[in-house]
Amino acid sequence: MSYFLALSGSPTKFSKSGFLLRTVGSILEKRAIEFRIIHAVDFPAINDTNHDLTGQFVADTADEVRQASAILLVTPATKGSVPALLSTLLGRLADDLFLGKPVLLFAIGGLPAHVALLERALRHELVRLGTITAACRVHIGTGNWITIGNDRPRLSRRAEQEVARSIDLTLRGIRLKELREHSLELAGR
Repeated sequence: MSYFLALSGSPTKFSKSGFLLRTVGSILEKRAIEFRIIHAVDFPAINDTNHDLTGQFVADTADEVRQASAILLVTPATKGSVPALLSTLLGRLADDLFLGKPVLLFAIGGLPAHVALLERALRHELVRLGTITAACRVHIGTGNWITIGNDRPRLSRRAEQEVARSIDLTLRGIRLKELREHSLELAGR
């Protein structure tokens, strides 16, 4: 079974990035698509010097990427920030690991212009991994969240629709690719 895989570069799992991941998970659940998440903050090299744990984390992440239909990169974006956690994780993955997979970039915070800065900061790693351009880029700024009292933040209806639209576009692209491959397979028989 194929699935969407998120690589989260947030320094904490319980942030707006985490709430966005929950929303993405529920959108994909409605479309009967499995969703998995790998948090770069769990990468042992950041907190531990045990090379066996680091190697195993990278190998497990690579296996998840190979089996995924699409990759979602989720990271905070601000004017001065470099996606260090996400860059560190991507830097350890093998060349061309993302080849042929759509990559969606979700930038949390900052301004819409920061998405281009974020993409530029990740460009070297993305090209090395086999991604020339992100299939979709979505900016989730401060105004895209609704917080009432002590409730958890949730995306505004417009922001949730934008996230769903980017997922649906990616799904259409994946299905078209699978249909072409199937047609070529049948033509070769």
